[in-house]
Amino acid sequence: LIHSCGYLAAGGQRSQLMVKQINSNWYAHTTVGGSINNALCISEHLGGTRLLISNNDETIKVYSLPGLQRLTSIQLPTAVNYASVSPDGRKMVAVGDSNQVFLYDISVAAGYQKIGTYTATTEASFSCAWNQSSEKFAVASQDGYVSVWDVRHSEKLCKLGSKQQPQTKGATRCVKFSSSGSIDLLLYSEHVSYVNLVDARTFNDRQVVRVAPHNSDEHISGIAMSPDSKVCFVGMEHSVLEFDVDTITRRSFPSGSLI
Repeated sequence: LIHSCGYLAAGGQRSQLMVKQINSNWYAHTTVGGSINNALCISEHLGGTRLLISNNDETIKVYSLPGLQRLTSIQLPTAVNYASVSPDGRKMVAVGDSNQVFLYDISVAAGYQKIGTYTATTEASFSCAWNQSSEKFAVASQDGYVSVWDVRHSEKLCKLGSKQQPQTKGATRCVKFSSSGSIDLLLYSEHVSYVNLVDARTFNDRQVVRVAPHNSDEHISGIAMSPDSKVCFVGMEHSVLEFDVDTITRRSFPSGSLI
C-alpha cells in the first residue's frame, strides 16, 4: 500500500493491483502477472508519474500513471522485495531475497541502467529508503541489521543493529528516512515490538522504543513519518500508534527523541 504523487495504490498476493487518483474519479483494478506484489513505489520521472511494482517473479514492473501502461520490466537475479526511487528522481535502489543491493541510474530517457551492486549483510533484505537529499540510502535485512551507503562512495557508511538481533524477532523489516532535512532521522522497525530511531547526521545516536505491551510481543506491520517529519506512525496488529518527534531538540542538538 502506498500514497504518493496524488495516487493511492495497493498490491496483492496474486499479482492484483488497484490504483486510485485521489483528486479525480480515475481508478484501475487489474492483475499484472507474475507472482506476489511485494511492494509498490510511485514517483515522478522525467516529467511524468510512474508506478514500480516489486514482484516475486524477479522483476520490477514499471507503469505510467494515469493510464497504467506498462513501460518496461526490469529483470533481477532474485525475487524483488522492495524498490525505492530517490527524491530527485535520478536513482533507484532495489533489494530482494539475497544479500545484494542493486543501484540504478534512471536519469536518462534510455531507461534503467544498473550502476552498482553492493552487499548488505548475510541474508535477504526487506526494504530500502533514500534520505531527503538523495545522497544516502538504507537497506533493512533479515539478520537484524540496517546498512547505509552514501552514493558518492562505494564503501558502506555504517551498519546499525536491532535491539533483538540476532534473534528472528529482531529482523529489521521496514526502514524510512525523515523527509525534512532539518530533522534528519532514520527510523526502522523490528519484526516484533520495537522501533529504532537514529540520528541520520552522524548515525552515532539511537533511541529504541518499545511499541508493544511489556508482557507480550506484537508484530509491526509498517512505519511511516508525516510529510513534515513531526509525527511517526507505527502499524501494529490491531492499531496504529502515533508519536510526536521532538523537533526542537532535533534542530538544536545532534540527537532526537520521541515523546
